[in-house]
Amino acid sequence: MSLTKDPLLSVAKVVLALCIVLFIFLMAMMLIGIGALLTVGRPEVMAELADADSPASVYWAVIGVLVLVEVLLAAILKFLLELRGIVKSVERGDPFEPANADRLSRMGWLTVGGYAVAVVLGAAVAWIKSAAGEAGKDINVDFGLDGGGILLILVLFILARVFRQGAAMRADLEGTV
Repeated sequence: MSLTKDPLLSVAKVVLALCIVLFIFLMAMMLIGIGALLTVGRPEVMAELADADSPASVYWAVIGVLVLVEVLLAAILKFLLELRGIVKSVERGDPFEPANADRLSRMGWLTVGGYAVAVVLGAAVAWIKSAAGEAGKDINVDFGLDGGGILLILVLFILARVFRQGAAMRADLEGTV
């Protein structure tokens, strides 16, 4: 299948490439931010927390939240890389290869893991907001599990089975010809 014959595939490849670059950039910036907070920014943050009569554990909770955000970004990047693998197989004209079933299954587990991390993040941020006192007054806590994400998980696992079955049927067909 040629890219010139399928403009949707061309758009998908470009969008995925841009998203992958974006998430690599975001991960790098997050690591720089964590590093800065652990080094040069620490005295300022600790002073602000002390002024608000917040416990020192809030500082480490903020670091933990940032690390969890980094983990979430890494999971999203891995999801995008798996999706790119599927798009490449479609471009080659061989979407029902067994590797795509594995990719879809990994994408489903990445989504499940992402939701688990999001729940922990939400709880941690809520604790930080309450423990930080005046220093946490501008923190907004708004998270939750939505139906769309749960549906995505189900679709990914079902598609993984469909692709696994399609690959097996193709192998059987090739064996009889």
